Amino acid sequence: MSIRANLNRNALVAPFVVFAVVAIALLGVAGYFYFQDDGSADIIDPIMAKVTRGEFVSQVLDQGEIQSSENVEIRCEARARNGSLSVISVIAEGTSVKAGDFLVELDSTSFEKELEQQNISMANAETAVIQAESNLASAKATKLEYIEGTFKQEVKSILNEIYSAESEIEISKQALANAEAGFAHSRQLLSKGYITNQTFLTSEYELRNAEIKVKQGANSLSLAQEKKRVLEDISYTKETVQLEADIKAANVKLLSEKKSFLIEKEKLAEIEAMIEKCKIKVPEGVEGQVVYAKESSRGGNDWVLEEGTSVRQNQVLVRLPNPEKMEVKALINEQSITQISIGMPATIKVDALNNVTLKGIVTKVNQYAESSGWMSSSIRKYAVYVKILEPTASEGTDPSLEQAAFKALKPGMNSSVTIQVQYEPEVLLAPIQTVYAVQDKQFCLVRKGENQWLTKEIEVGGDNSQMVMIKTGIEEGEDLVMNPGAFKQYMDLPDVELDSNIELPEGAKEAITSATPAKTADAKTADAKDAAKGGGKGKGKSKGKSQAGGGGGGGFSADAMISGMMSRYDTNGNGQVDPDELEALSERAKPMITAADSDGDGAITTAELKSSMEKRMKEGGFGGGRRGGGQ
Repeated sequence: MSIRANLNRNALVAPFVVFAVVAIALLGVAGYFYFQDDGSADIIDPIMAKVTRGEFVSQVLDQGEIQSSENVEIRCEARARNGSLSVISVIAEGTSVKAGDFLVELDSTSFEKELEQQNISMANAETAVIQAESNLASAKATKLEYIEGTFKQEVKSILNEIYSAESEIEISKQALANAEAGFAHSRQLLSKGYITNQTFLTSEYELRNAEIKVKQGANSLSLAQEKKRVLEDISYTKETVQLEADIKAANVKLLSEKKSFLIEKEKLAEIEAMIEKCKIKVPEGVEGQVVYAKESSRGGNDWVLEEGTSVRQNQVLVRLPNPEKMEVKALINEQSITQISIGMPATIKVDALNNVTLKGIVTKVNQYAESSGWMSSSIRKYAVYVKILEPTASEGTDPSLEQAAFKALKPGMNSSVTIQVQYEPEVLLAPIQTVYAVQDKQFCLVRKGENQWLTKEIEVGGDNSQMVMIKTGIEEGEDLVMNPGAFKQYMDLPDVELDSNIELPEGAKEAITSATPAKTADAKTADAKDAAKGGGKGKGKSKGKSQAGGGGGGGFSADAMISGMMSRYDTNGNGQVDPDELEALSERAKPMITAADSDGDGAITTAELKSSMEKRMKEGGFGGGRRGGGQ
């Protein structure tokens, strides 16, 4: 049997041994009181305690860590393309700095390469803008050229044609009149025999030719007028609409190229800003002492700021605390957290300062428990913040020692915090051992005379693990039996109330039934099939675990757990948990997933998560292999 198995067996046996010893001791005490005074059971002489009046103080004591309530957080503002950046150099922790002083330098090589490429893109975008401006100016000039030049020239040309046609008509009409007169004269001469028939036909031909000339002139005039109408009413509109569309298209193109240029310019400015952000300095108006930000993981992979380590965007790198505003962050068990409220006084003792006592006041009580890892206990703890008050002189005191300790406080120091949760200056007090509880009621056994006992029900106002504050039921000076449970035969106690039926408010069941939609027959059949499949698989897995001598998981599957985790955390479906997805995880899940990043690239793959889980199972992180095996 291994040493670990022996330790586990001893750990299991030890509580039973302690219980047996305590039981034997209690039986011995009871036997002593029962058989004393010559074995008479009617005469007892128990240990007594008197009810007194005095101060009642109830306190909660726990450990805490010194921190500043006012911290300036210096974060990584550079946006890493691959999820993380490497630290080139960092200032030593504890160094006092002021505005403008160097803090951290990050690797900017990737940004500098981007800057070179972006300068080329900027030049191309600027060239495109210049070309678009030229095209727009050309489109505007073409429209102006047509309206002021080509169109007017065409109009005047057509007017000339009209004028020519009108002139031609006038000449043709005159020629026609002359031809008509000549034809009439030739007819008279022919009738008298003065001319030949051929001469007469010639004059007739000239008349017909003059009539045709008049008609041609009219057609030419009509054609020129139609050309003018078409040019002014149709061609002009057509050409101007097309030229205006060319101008608008060129303008849209110019605006698009200008936007592209602005985008490229913004990218250039962003890259230059990222290069600048890789050299982190103290902001204006800030000064203090450098404290490295730390990220603890219960998986053991704690992040530490140092040269060569990787950081992600928006990660806190350095804190500059205000030394004048120090506080303690204490983690209080859930059993005591309900007693604590804002404004309660407290005292603080710092381990590194010779346990000098400082005063404080509770300023904040978290409503939610702190996140816990796989290896933590089941007891939840809540953060309580206690402001440390600067020591001041009071009557008969010298605060110099406390003031020196106050000025020497540094973030990260361990301390113990005592919070005063209740204080009553003048109340009835009795040892806590004098109270016997029956369900939700408390009783005391009071001596009223020689071997005379009286049971009194009391109302308890609080306890501090030593004394109880009694509000009603007994009076000052009365004698109370210590450990009254050993003398129950002398106590008049009420019967223990048995558990009763739980009565729900009227209409509660009906409200649940009406709010739940009824399942169809097909849905019920599908549920039955799923249940049958699940039961079969569960049996198979349980059987396999039993044969392997495993850890009593009864159906636990590492592959199924990993698959479920990846499907829940891998929101973009690329097969790994990216830095952005990791940042969105809950505070409880983030340390566990981050611990699986074995290569430190900021992304967690399925293989890394499986390897981390197998390692934890071997180390006992899930309790596997150490229960139910009998080894």
